[in-house]
Amino acid sequence: MFNQKILCLGNNSSDTDVRTNELAKQDNTVNYGLCTEHNVIPIQAGYYHTSLTDMPPGQVIKFAQNFDLVVLLDQPMNEWSHWKPLLTTYKAVLEIEETTPVEYKNNKNIKQLEYWNNYLKTNPSFCLYPWVLLTEDAGQVNLCARSHYTIANNIKEVGDFKTSEKFQEVRESMLKGKRLPKHCKECYYYEDKGIESSRLFETMDWAVKLGLESIDDLEKLEHPHYYEIRLSNKCNIMCRSCKPEHSHLIDKEYTEHNIKFMGEQTFAYSNFDHVNLDALNDKTRIYLTGGEPSVMAEFYDFMQKCIDIGKTDFDFTIGTNAQSYTPKFWKLVNQFSNMNFTVSVDGYGRINDYQRWLSDFDTVMANAHALEDAGHSVTFLIVPGMYNVTNLHLLLEYLDEHFPKTALYLQINRNSNQSAYNHPNAELVIESMRKCQQTQVYHSDGRSCKTTIDSILDYYLEQPTFNPLLLANFFTYNDQLDKARGVQLKDYIPELDECRKYLK
Repeated sequence: MFNQKILCLGNNSSDTDVRTNELAKQDNTVNYGLCTEHNVIPIQAGYYHTSLTDMPPGQVIKFAQNFDLVVLLDQPMNEWSHWKPLLTTYKAVLEIEETTPVEYKNNKNIKQLEYWNNYLKTNPSFCLYPWVLLTEDAGQVNLCARSHYTIANNIKEVGDFKTSEKFQEVRESMLKGKRLPKHCKECYYYEDKGIESSRLFETMDWAVKLGLESIDDLEKLEHPHYYEIRLSNKCNIMCRSCKPEHSHLIDKEYTEHNIKFMGEQTFAYSNFDHVNLDALNDKTRIYLTGGEPSVMAEFYDFMQKCIDIGKTDFDFTIGTNAQSYTPKFWKLVNQFSNMNFTVSVDGYGRINDYQRWLSDFDTVMANAHALEDAGHSVTFLIVPGMYNVTNLHLLLEYLDEHFPKTALYLQINRNSNQSAYNHPNAELVIESMRKCQQTQVYHSDGRSCKTTIDSILDYYLEQPTFNPLLLANFFTYNDQLDKARGVQLKDYIPELDECRKYLK
């Protein structure tokens, strides 16, 4: 008599039910059909099935614990609605495997994913960006937006992207597994802290997106597939973790109130001149950041140009604060079939509004819902730091309820004065991180989400020390902003304001 409960994971088509039926018949048992509620626990032995369209990753991972075996169905990638759900399901399976037996190793549909996952484990340097990404920041060409080491002084100096000597040297070093700390120290910083880096996350994404089966397929890449563009510093809000080169309002405020910002202020921006419009398709991406693209005339001009020439199916990703969208905005973006919005939010309610000054949490969430309702993809970008490391759970709990299927990207605040790793009240941080781990969105397939929370928690569990000088610098800077803006920290994040006592 069959006495196991088996969960099949597949795509969101009827084929998943058909394949589950076949497996159930082979075992002379029953297919109980589709599961959509993770808190409805199956009792009867037999087969069940679900997909990441029917349940978010976190719910699937939790739900899987109720089964004796989980089976990833071997459905060809071209039968999935998109490559991303298969990759996310594969990642969920790797996590499920830590607690529950999983059957997937012999699948043909994950061979490509297994290859790149294993390759990244053995090569500590390799990143796909030098083969796919062309970005110009502050007037210079770097490997990516996270790299601050110049590879070329301008786009023209790069020459032909495929054969460029500037890039070839980097590519060859990466293929040999040679680390490049000048170019890639940001990713190494993440990885040394046990956090999934952009190198790891984006390489998996782009390898699957472009259908790359192995290293040998890199030769097929003839031109850039990804452009990161910062048009200007025009912005409509004033984030406390931001700086003048990314917000003209902050630049104005610093000048009026004589506020000093540590580091160089470079005011040179890019445009669309180097984008190969003819090559834009569903396997290419343009990522716009700022400032705030939705308040920039260049953004609207480019959208209209793309519409006029019939180029509206490429991956158009916008880094946005989602604070204010006009009728013109909606009219244009709704003509693109592959619009993706990375919405920045750093806290729940008034915490967010304080840190992201001039932002309104309720408005941002309403606009995020409106974007999804219009058929666009939304992810949330969260920057853990001094302001939110003791209250981050409030935001994740909110997103758990209102955006359970939306991916979260976490990006560590690298300003040492605002570091998430320098909060003096370890108990509050530990409590918040543990509560974050109890949410479903903690398991989101967003870059660095789960691993960032784990890293912060591990750090504070291991008898951390904090740097009083950095904390004093934080309060000096933040008090200047409070004075300029006519507010007080204690009215928004009282537990952070109380940390002044650690300086006495």
